[in-house]
Amino acid sequence: MKKFLQFISWPVMTGILLALVLVQYQQLQDLSRQISSMPAAPAVPLTAANAIPTTTATNPTSYADAVARAAPSVVSIHSTIREQIELPPADELPPAFRDLLQTIPSERLWDSLGSGVAVSDEGHILTALHVIEGAEDIEVHFTDGQGNSVNARARLIGSDTSTDLALLQVDSAVLPPPMPIGTSEGIRLGDPVLTIGYPRRDLMNQKSVSLGVVSALGIPRDGLPIVQYIQTDAAMNYGNSGGALIDANGSLIGINSFIYSESGGSDGIGFAVPVNKAMIVVEQLIQHGVVTPGYLGVITGELLTEETSRTFFGNADIEGLLIEQVTAGSPAEEADIQAGDVMVAIDGNAISSVIGAIEQINRKAPGQTVELTIYRGGEYQTISVTLGTGTAQYRTQFNDSATIPESGLD
Repeated sequence: MKKFLQFISWPVMTGILLALVLVQYQQLQDLSRQISSMPAAPAVPLTAANAIPTTTATNPTSYADAVARAAPSVVSIHSTIREQIELPPADELPPAFRDLLQTIPSERLWDSLGSGVAVSDEGHILTALHVIEGAEDIEVHFTDGQGNSVNARARLIGSDTSTDLALLQVDSAVLPPPMPIGTSEGIRLGDPVLTIGYPRRDLMNQKSVSLGVVSALGIPRDGLPIVQYIQTDAAMNYGNSGGALIDANGSLIGINSFIYSESGGSDGIGFAVPVNKAMIVVEQLIQHGVVTPGYLGVITGELLTEETSRTFFGNADIEGLLIEQVTAGSPAEEADIQAGDVMVAIDGNAISSVIGAIEQINRKAPGQTVELTIYRGGEYQTISVTLGTGTAQYRTQFNDSATIPESGLD
C-alpha cells in the first residue's frame, strides 16, 4: 500500500503545481490589462531641480578638461649636479690606506630628474630647489602648442632654501605657456586635487597625472607650522618634485615638495607648498633675485572669535589678530604698536587669517611702509610702520611659539 501511495504521489503533485501556475498566469494577465488601461502619467519637464547631473567644474565626472588646461605648463627638468664627496682626513687612516685615499675622487657628477611649472609669459619656471641645487647644467623639456617636443636650456634666477623653491628661466624662442594661477585660500579637506609631473626616470618626457583629495591643511615641517603645507593622497614619486598640484578647474594651487614614505615610494602622503606662498617667492626672486620679506616684529595668536572678543573687550564684534607681544627694537615698537592692540587690517585689507597677514607683510620688502588699522581703547586708528628684517613669530595650536626664518616662509 505504501509503495502504491509513493507511486501515485508524483502525478498528483504535478497536477497541483500545474493548477497553481495556471491560476497565477490568469492573475498576471488580469493585472496587465488593468495597468494598460490606466491613464499615462504626464511628462515631467527637466528643470534645474531634477535635471540629470552633467560634468561641471565643481562636480566633475572627469578631470580631463582640467588636465588639458594645466598640463602644457608642466615641464620636465633634467640637471647635472656636482657633489662633493666627504672623505676622512688622511691622518685618521692607517698608513696602508693613505695612498689609496689619494685615488678616490673628491667629487662626483650625478643626474637629477624633477618637474617644474611655467608661471609667466617670459619663460619663468618654478620648481623645487632640491631638484636643481648645485646643478652645473639645467635642461627642460616641454611640448609646444603644435605638439612638438622642445628641449631648452634654463638658468637659475634665484632660490629660497626655507621653502625649497627655485625659479628658472628658459632660454628658448619657444616657451611653455604659463599655468593658470589659482589660490590656496579657501581650500577644504576633501577637495579633489591632481598632481602633474614626470615621476619616472626612464620616461623623462612622459607626463603622469594622479588624482586625490586634500587630506590635511596647515601641516608643519621641521616644527614650523607657518609653512602651512597642503597634504594630499594623490600619488607623488621621485620625479614629481617641483610639479603642479592643481584643483578641479585646472588652476595651480601648490608646488609638489616632498613625501612621507617608509618604502621610498608613494604611500599616499604628499605635501605641496601653497601657491599663495610660492608666488610671493616668485615675485621677489624676479624683482630682487633673492627673497627679502618685510618684518613687523609682533607676536600674535589666531584670529579673535566672538567668544574671545567678548572675553577681552566685552564686545563680540572686534575682529582681527590680538597682539600679545611686541619685540624690543622692532619696527612695530618704533611705530608705537602695543601689546593688547588688535590688528584689524593691513593697507586697508581686512585680516582673514594669521597666515594671510604674514603673507601681506612678506610681500613688502624691508624699508617699505605698511598702513596698519589698529583697535585700541575702544577706537580704531591707522599707524604707518616701516618694515625691517627679522624673524616673525606667532602662537599656534602646534607650539607655544612658531618662528619664521628671514625668508618668511619655512
